[in-house]
Amino acid sequence: MLNQETMVILLIVQPDRADNYEYLRNDSENEYVLLWYEKKPLSPLPVEQYPIRFSKIIYWADFTTPQQIINRIKPDKIVFFEIIDLRQIALIVCARANNISTFYLEHGAAGDKNTAISRWNELTIKEYKIPYLIDRFRRNFGSMVKSKLFYYSVFKGFSSLKSYLKYLALPVKMLSGLPNKILSQTHFRERVPKYSIVFNRINWEQYALYTGIEEKDALLTGVPFFDKFYRPELDIVNHVVFIDHPYLEEKMLNWTPEYHKKLADTLFSFAKKRQIKVYIKLHPRSDLSRWKSYSFDPDYVEILQMGDYTELYLKSKLILGYSSSLINGFLCARKNVVLVGWHPVAQIQGMDFSKTGLCYCSLSLSDLDQKFEYWSENNLSLKNAVAYEAFLKDCNYPFDGNAEKRVIEAINNL
Repeated sequence: MLNQETMVILLIVQPDRADNYEYLRNDSENEYVLLWYEKKPLSPLPVEQYPIRFSKIIYWADFTTPQQIINRIKPDKIVFFEIIDLRQIALIVCARANNISTFYLEHGAAGDKNTAISRWNELTIKEYKIPYLIDRFRRNFGSMVKSKLFYYSVFKGFSSLKSYLKYLALPVKMLSGLPNKILSQTHFRERVPKYSIVFNRINWEQYALYTGIEEKDALLTGVPFFDKFYRPELDIVNHVVFIDHPYLEEKMLNWTPEYHKKLADTLFSFAKKRQIKVYIKLHPRSDLSRWKSYSFDPDYVEILQMGDYTELYLKSKLILGYSSSLINGFLCARKNVVLVGWHPVAQIQGMDFSKTGLCYCSLSLSDLDQKFEYWSENNLSLKNAVAYEAFLKDCNYPFDGNAEKRVIEAINNL
């Protein structure tokens, strides 16, 4: 049963990514305050468009110290969706000194520790950190100084001198690499929220890299985003869904405009040749205008981006997609999935779900035409019951439609 007393919960979350936290609107008992942006954006999203009706929206730049935030908002609890920024870390430690419960709340479902490590190593100081620091120094030197003063204002909340010394050294270490990589080398318990809601075991494995948290200290609630995928029966319709990822937009894996168009043309040609509807679901950061600039037959191809397409996914004959949290949910729902590595240099980037034995793996665009019938007629997630149960244990356990309830109960009762 939920605590019936109204609490003030300070929520540190990127507000325009409503898909990451919209389920919290069902926590109707409490008052939520939003903190994310350094200062008020020039064109902020209208408050009524947020899934949660925040009672207040505050900004980091309005506060000189984390203690000022606590004094003004008087939060009963603080929930963090990210804990890698120095100001976030300072607020976590300060909350500890004030005996305020803090939570980390995961926003993904397919963490992969090996991919995380490889990405840390891919981005060098020269390519990433130095340009970032030069840009920040030129444009926001005052903000940089203010953020460091904010951080170093904290000197209480540490259980040992060793932890405090690590805290003091962290900003200097951060100059030498990506935040998660530096944090993986600088563990001290005080910088991690008291409670860590990480959903599943694979997320915990990645989370543990940069926090040092043991599995017994993590809350494995199941993935709330996938509660809506929990259905006793599924009606299958003759359409295919392709899940896009913004590799070109994010300049990853050697993607070029020419390769992007080649992928699009392959999907368009397949749909028209097979006389089958293909829905292309774009990532929120994908460039919709680029896709719409291509020539395609709208009778066979529909390009989607923002919206809830649960029913479309669940009724699909086949789902094609790059490794992402969504693939986890599709396999939980026992959908017929092909994990694609359709990159300029073929590879699986992220968790390789095909190793579960529940989905196919394709590294070549030509597979779509050559293997479509076989894929369509043989759903591996339905055929491999033992592998399916093992998958749930690691990726979404228990899968019963009640993960959201467990998350909200944890925030209210712990």
